[in-house]
Amino acid sequence: MHPNSTAGVLPALALLTGLASATPCAATVLLDCFTAPTTYNGSYTRELSTDENAAGRAIPMSHYLVNSGPEMEANCSCPGNLFSNTTISTTNYAGSPLPPGVAGYGYLTERIDADIQAYSNAINSPDGTGLTPMPISSYPTPVGSMNKALDPLKFTEQTGSVCSDATRPSGASSTKRPFKWNVIAVSLYIKKPILGEEPIPPTLVAQNYACLSFGSGACPVTDAKQVSNIWLSGTLTAPLNCIINAGSTIEVDLGQTMTSQYVAAGQPPQGYTLKEVNIAYRCDNPAVSNQQKITLTLTADDGVMDSGKLIAKMINRDDMGVRMYDSQNAPVALDGTVEFPVVLDEQGNGAIVMKATPVSTTDKRPAAGKYEGNVTVKLDLR
Repeated sequence: MHPNSTAGVLPALALLTGLASATPCAATVLLDCFTAPTTYNGSYTRELSTDENAAGRAIPMSHYLVNSGPEMEANCSCPGNLFSNTTISTTNYAGSPLPPGVAGYGYLTERIDADIQAYSNAINSPDGTGLTPMPISSYPTPVGSMNKALDPLKFTEQTGSVCSDATRPSGASSTKRPFKWNVIAVSLYIKKPILGEEPIPPTLVAQNYACLSFGSGACPVTDAKQVSNIWLSGTLTAPLNCIINAGSTIEVDLGQTMTSQYVAAGQPPQGYTLKEVNIAYRCDNPAVSNQQKITLTLTADDGVMDSGKLIAKMINRDDMGVRMYDSQNAPVALDGTVEFPVVLDEQGNGAIVMKATPVSTTDKRPAAGKYEGNVTVKLDLR
């Protein structure tokens, strides 16, 4: 025992230590930032190729669709613990109100469905590049299923204010920070081939939601407010692709007649049997399901010679012409005004049988000799 020691047991000094849990500070959501969504309008016009214009074909858009509309400003109710150098984050969400179409698409028209992809705030991207995509996978999109995108750029009140005048912190900029949720991409799905034009009426296709916050983490979707309505309109076109008589000229030999057979202007020669004209055609597949849109017309290449527009002029002949009749022997005007409905089979083939006769253009007998004329057969869309 040391001289200065004290007999007995020294009490132990208990040092209680511990590690604090590293719980991040949750995001503080800024309230009342946007009063109402802004409307943006886009137009999409495209001609479909024959390969694209087929049932079951998906057609991705090769570019961003930047829609027209104004910039937005935020006027948030900012709390007292937000300072001029506080970093403010933007969380973006997006969905679509389109009714359901085929799997993964929203209903756009009777023949076309659309898959929409929205993007984050595009204020710094006039052409839509460099934005964070927000694919839309369900139509219509439930709020809880909307995809999220965080803006990569961070701002403070010193670089652009989002606070209202009444709640703006000391040292903040008086310049408002702008926003623009106006960019989408659209993929199309061809349910039925189109022919001619398929108009896209003005349709609300995408809705963006946003939330501003500071602190760690992103805003939950329940705190996001709708900031944009994006409308799409336009026209898809597909040309009529038909071939008449396999691409060859339809030649009709009207036979030989005697000048004495012509006794009245515009009437078939006495004893003459009308010649059949078989106009056969073949159209590509899109026409088969759209044949109600197709018509056939006849036009005299050198014009007509009578007020009824029934007599086609002959080449270098003023005393001879040709008249045509339908299958019921009714006369047909040759100025392109008479439309014959087109009927196609499942392979896109069809035909119209007509009749033709030479006629004199006057009550005098025509001069003997050859006569020749041309009538253009045209398949067109109503």
